[in-house]
Amino acid sequence: MRRQQGFLIYDSISDRYYIDYHQTLSILANELLLELLLAARSYMKGRLLDVGCGKRPYALIYNRLVEQSVGTEVPFSLHGVHAADLLCFAEQLPFADSTFDTILCTEVLEHTQSPFQVMHELARLLVPGGHLILSVPFIYPIHEAPFDHWRFTAHGLVRMCEDVGLKLVGLHSKGGIIVTMLVLTHNITVRMITILNRIFHLDPPLYYRPQVRWLLCLPQWWYLRGSHWLRHHPIASSFFRYLVRRLTRTINRSGRWDEINQWLTCGYLIIARKPLAERGRVEQE
Repeated sequence: MRRQQGFLIYDSISDRYYIDYHQTLSILANELLLELLLAARSYMKGRLLDVGCGKRPYALIYNRLVEQSVGTEVPFSLHGVHAADLLCFAEQLPFADSTFDTILCTEVLEHTQSPFQVMHELARLLVPGGHLILSVPFIYPIHEAPFDHWRFTAHGLVRMCEDVGLKLVGLHSKGGIIVTMLVLTHNITVRMITILNRIFHLDPPLYYRPQVRWLLCLPQWWYLRGSHWLRHHPIASSFFRYLVRRLTRTINRSGRWDEINQWLTCGYLIIARKPLAERGRVEQE
């Protein structure tokens, strides 16, 4: 049985999730984020707040794990507002302190007017011991203009968590150099097609035509299938792990492996925890 929410499809028979290329052309970036979110499922529990939920695609993941979920969205969202429970801005979320066990905020912070205030709000709403799962783009073209305001480095994300009293649990890159170059090439191609649409007044636009969409997604699928094959084929995966170990040893001698892994990525996902020490202060107040 297949269920779909926005661009995400869940096949219960194979227990697998897919990105629907009819809904989005950004297959690679979304697949990598999906992989990171699936790896973070153990942090999704209790009451969950989905900030900037859009069409709420990740409800297919978290609704089976949490007791209750609430989705918020801005009134002018380009993704529509029918899936949101509340319309409000992330800078002023209408909930009491320590309301949620988990907060999910995917690809939203760059669209807010005051991202530092947003981080304060998210930290305020977490219960002590609760977790924030947040993703942002880094090397990625302007999108959803004119509501794309910010980009964040790994160091900036760490600092923002520290400033609001959250303890970083994990920081993960959404791909490295090859992924970033593929994502940028894909976006440049789509924008060139947009120019052709305007010049020749094409209706419908080229990227809405099935054959063109398929061709735009093909390089991304090739990369994903190739990566999956390298990781899971018995012989290929053994050889791939051997090469990675040798490369890691060589680079670690100069202490620059982490820097190479993060300096050119299309984005990050962080998991941060509100310390339990907050409970004592809240009770005293």
